[in-house]
Amino acid sequence: MKKWLVGAMACSGLLLASCANSEGEEVASTEAGRVRESELYERMKNEPTQGGMTYGEQMLQQILLEDILENEFAEDVSDEEVEAEFEDEAEQYGGVEAFEEMLAQQGMSVDDVKENIRTSLYVEEAIVQHTDLTEEDIQAAYDEYVVNSTVAHILVEDEELAQDIIDQLNDGADFGELVAEYSTDTGTVEAGGELALEPGRFVPEFEEAAFELEEGEITQEPVESQFGYHIIKMVEEGEKGTLEEERENIETMIIEGFMQDQAVVQQAVSEVVKDANVQIADDELSGAMQQFMQMPEVEEPAEEAPDTAIEEDEEPEEDTTDEE
Repeated sequence: MKKWLVGAMACSGLLLASCANSEGEEVASTEAGRVRESELYERMKNEPTQGGMTYGEQMLQQILLEDILENEFAEDVSDEEVEAEFEDEAEQYGGVEAFEEMLAQQGMSVDDVKENIRTSLYVEEAIVQHTDLTEEDIQAAYDEYVVNSTVAHILVEDEELAQDIIDQLNDGADFGELVAEYSTDTGTVEAGGELALEPGRFVPEFEEAAFELEEGEITQEPVESQFGYHIIKMVEEGEKGTLEEERENIETMIIEGFMQDQAVVQQAVSEVVKDANVQIADDELSGAMQQFMQMPEVEEPAEEAPDTAIEEDEEPEEDTTDEE
C-alpha cells in the first residue's frame, strides 16, 4: 500500500490539515479547497460507469490487461509491424502527415495511437494462439473471399471541381496527371492515386462506388465522403488464386473477423489472463478482472431417484400398525 494511504488511514478528521501530505500530492485546487490523490482515488473506486464497473475498476482492468498482454506477446509483435499498421490506418486519412495533423487537432498523440495499435496486435496474437481454426472455417472463408482490386482516386474538396475533373477524363485526360494536379490525398499522389481496394478498409461510400466499377471504368458522378469528393477509377480487378495460394490471406481475414467478435476476443484474452496469477489487493477493486476470470459453469448431472421412491400417480400404502 502506498505511504500516503497509510498516513490517510492514521489521520482523524480533526487532524486532517496536519496530515495533508499523507493524503498524497495535490491534483487540483479552487477557492473552495484542494483535491488530493487520496480523494480522487477513493472517488474513482466508488463512482460507477454506465457499464456497471467503477471508474477505478475500469482503469485497473486496462492497466492489468496491457501489462499481461505485453508480458505474454512482446516478442511476437515488432516495432515494424506497429509502424506498418499505423501507416495503413493513415492512408484512410490522406497519408501519415494528414493523419498526424488530424490527431493533433483532436488532442491525441501519435505515440498513444501506436500503443493502442500494439495492444490490438497483442490481442490478435492471443486469438491466433488460443482460437481453433479448422479447415472447414478456411474453406468457407475462401468461398466468400473477394480478391483485392487496385483502384485509383482523386480527392478534392469541391463537388463542382470533381465533376469538372470527370468531364476532363471523359475527354481523354490522363488520370495520373490529374491526380498530381488536383488530388488532396497526399498519401497516394506519388502512386498516381492508386491503392488496394480491401473490403472493410475504406468508408462505405467509397467502397460501394468502387466495387460497382468494371476494370478501366471511372465514376461518372463525384462520390462524397467525410473527406471530400472522390473520382474513382477501377485500375485492375483482382483474380482469386487457389485455396493454398490464398491461404495466408484467408487466415488473416478470419482473424480480423474474430477481432470484431467480442465473445471470441474475451475468450482468447481470458485464456491468457487465467495463467497470469492476477492478485488484486484492494477489495473495492476486486471486480476489475471478473469478466476475464469467470470459469464456465459445469452442469451437474441430475440425481437419479431412489428405487423406493413413490411414483407421482401411485398412492402410498396405509399404515396398518396399531397405535400404542
